[in-house]
Amino acid sequence: MGKAVRPIKERAKGLYERVTAEGYTSEEGDIVAVAKLADDLRDILLEYWIVEQQAIHDQNCMLIDAADLLVLNNCRRAQGAEYCHGDRRGCLQGTRDAVLSEIELWAEDFDKSPVFWLNGLAGTGKSTIAQTIAERVFAEARLGASFFCSRDFEDRSNLRFIFPTLAFQLAHEYSDFRSHFVSLLRSNPDVAHESLYNQMQKLIAEPLRKTGVSTVIVIDALDECKDSEPSSAILSVLGRFVGQIPKVKFFITGRPEPRIKTGFRLPLLVDSTDVFVLHNVPLSLVNNDIRLFLKHELSELAQRRQLERWPSDEHVDLMCHRAAGLFVYAVATVKFLDSDIHLPKNQLDVILKLPESTVHEGKTQFNLNTTLDSLYKSILQAAIREGYPDVDSKVRTTIGTIVLVVNPLSPRAIAELMDLDPGEVTLFLNKFQSLLTIGEDSNQPVKPFHKSFPDFITDPSRCANSRFCISPEHLHCEIVTNCLRVMNDGLEQNLLSLPEYALNSEVEDLQERIDNRVSIALRYACQSWHSHLAEAKGDVSDLITHLEVFLHGKFLAWLEVLSVLGDLRGAAVGLEKLMSWLQEVSQDDVLLNTARDCFNFVTKFFEPINVSATHIYHSALELCPISSIVRGLYYQRYRRDTCMPRVVVGATDSWDKAVSFSNKDQYVSCSWSPCGRFIAAQTQKTVEIRDQLTAELLTTLQPPETIRRLTGQLAYSPDGRSLACASDTSILIWDIQTGGVAGEICRGFKTVSMVWSLDGSTIGLIEFGGIVHRHDFTSDTTSSPGEFSFRDVLCLVAHEKSFQILVTAPIPYESNSATVEVFEFGRTLTMICSFRLSFRVRLIEGYRPPMRVSYSPATRCLLFPLVASSASLTVGILVTQ
Repeated sequence: MGKAVRPIKERAKGLYERVTAEGYTSEEGDIVAVAKLADDLRDILLEYWIVEQQAIHDQNCMLIDAADLLVLNNCRRAQGAEYCHGDRRGCLQGTRDAVLSEIELWAEDFDKSPVFWLNGLAGTGKSTIAQTIAERVFAEARLGASFFCSRDFEDRSNLRFIFPTLAFQLAHEYSDFRSHFVSLLRSNPDVAHESLYNQMQKLIAEPLRKTGVSTVIVIDALDECKDSEPSSAILSVLGRFVGQIPKVKFFITGRPEPRIKTGFRLPLLVDSTDVFVLHNVPLSLVNNDIRLFLKHELSELAQRRQLERWPSDEHVDLMCHRAAGLFVYAVATVKFLDSDIHLPKNQLDVILKLPESTVHEGKTQFNLNTTLDSLYKSILQAAIREGYPDVDSKVRTTIGTIVLVVNPLSPRAIAELMDLDPGEVTLFLNKFQSLLTIGEDSNQPVKPFHKSFPDFITDPSRCANSRFCISPEHLHCEIVTNCLRVMNDGLEQNLLSLPEYALNSEVEDLQERIDNRVSIALRYACQSWHSHLAEAKGDVSDLITHLEVFLHGKFLAWLEVLSVLGDLRGAAVGLEKLMSWLQEVSQDDVLLNTARDCFNFVTKFFEPINVSATHIYHSALELCPISSIVRGLYYQRYRRDTCMPRVVVGATDSWDKAVSFSNKDQYVSCSWSPCGRFIAAQTQKTVEIRDQLTAELLTTLQPPETIRRLTGQLAYSPDGRSLACASDTSILIWDIQTGGVAGEICRGFKTVSMVWSLDGSTIGLIEFGGIVHRHDFTSDTTSSPGEFSFRDVLCLVAHEKSFQILVTAPIPYESNSATVEVFEFGRTLTMICSFRLSFRVRLIEGYRPPMRVSYSPATRCLLFPLVASSASLTVGILVTQ
């Protein structure tokens, strides 16, 4: 702590000398001077308190029990999301005082709303304010956790990492919270993989409520998280629990995008939120703050570069005018002037010569006379001279890679991935340093300094200069081709020299082996090539050639790397994207069939490969069907190199089409999502949402404690956002995105069959005993147009706002035909037709037509699910007509 305090002491000494020399009162009036003195004192005290609190925090972390620490470290979370990570800067002294004071007053007053939304357009300084607030509440020992979202990083733009990461930080900050959290992780290690609703309830709300912790939680740039819901999923969940933890304050920043605005307007959250609209602050106040910032930063620059009387007040005023309320413009200007290879005076001349513009900044018009676009154009043109097309191409590749990669890469990794000279990459980055965030060495990742730059350089209507404008479609094609080249050159069998038959978890130095054998570029290529493939367009002949080499020679080695990285699901996702892409852009059926066989290999042997990379060869390859393309490509090659056990009798001829999974509790129902990507499988206690590719458990939906059991009826809404589930006393409506119960309808009903109307406005259901019901969500009313007696209901069929019911008289065992009557019901019940149903197979003893049959009115075909009687459920269908 002594080393950290030393610079604070030096600042305090300088302040004392300035006061004794009347440095304050000699410059300005007494009131202003005293105010500045107070600000300086506060800054010094704040620095000291931060150092002191960090020392206390570090000491408390050292006292955590080793066993508890091991459990905590195994919890899934985002890396680098906390406020103190990286080189984030807070507000300059004397700037943003009004908004900072309002937020601090809110944070201290628990009679005020528990949520504060700092609403601001791009470039208005939201993240800088969030950083300052986080620093100040941390200095006061009131910051529990923080999460700074970023679309530059895959984990920090994933909603499902927010609550586990916050809980991880809270557990390090508060011992009582840690006791509850560690106990939960021990009893349920996969809780961080559950739905957002379950995460918030179990990881945040329950431990905070039970411990009574009083704290502030900061979430910055929520709009940068990927979220397809019309209302922010995080805000939807937060609204349900924020009232249960009154001692907790949530400070959230975000652009006013539709889903963010709608989220804060939800009934459960609207009355619990204070809102400050940053871009509505009077322009004169913002310009004063920008002027202070420019004068401070440029004064330091002039001192470092030994420039006298530079810049002039007129020049500062002009730069402030051009910023037009955008702090990001001021920051970019300072970075441009502070060039390592150009004189600041010359750089300023470039700024002063910028033409006035009438272009919109992004999609938001701040000022018709000034924009970021003109600044970005001038920086680009000043960096690279015209007349060198080969240099322009390399520049586009370098900058475009930084803009388009899934996770930021270091200069060295960019050079390796894109087959560029490392020296040239470093040179280009230095020329564009005002537009990028660059680390001190070539191993630190590079990323755009602000989100507005990627938006500009990929939009030809804004970046009209073809020397710099990036075509995402063509560059994605170039990136994925290079990813495949890197994998084809760098992958080989047992790249990490793993012991025979070892589980990944048994290799003690696994991470060290990964770091030593798998370069950052190779790791990125293995995990992210398919993300670029989906966007690749243009001439793909070279890409196709690299794909053939990859699938025919490097496929199994690729699975090895993904297995040890814990990202095997990425293989299934990537191969599915590859099949879709090949169907769209290529006529090569041979390559498509190879990709499909590779996909079957991954999904069939997902579990053993996921836990052991070596079992790709020892188990999966040996158990491959004889007709498998993967077996034909790799079996003879690797059987000579390993002591694999051999299947002598019983080898299968072809891939089993079914996807199987199991649960200790018996499954009673299943349902496909409308998009076909997910399976909802229900026991009497929970509903599981699984990936249909791998059968991997994605989330578990748990009913309220008042529900004794679920009864075996599931129905997805047409848009796939909601799931209806019948219980013994009602129908629960789950929000799939959050995992929370969004509503409960038809209380007192025992439902045996149900389906949503095609427009999602109603649910048709049949109660035990044959009574037909229709629930209208618009009016929240349930009507009963009729009932059936002494007949079996085969299924319900949805139409736009009405339903059809297929019924039949009881079917004798050993029968292979039956008469089916079709009724239509909306507000009334009407028989519309009947037909004779012939079974392709004779019904066996003990089998009755289940309620979960699907029917196609167009073909008059029924689809019967094949459900085993054990806890293991096989998803398959038997078509009868």
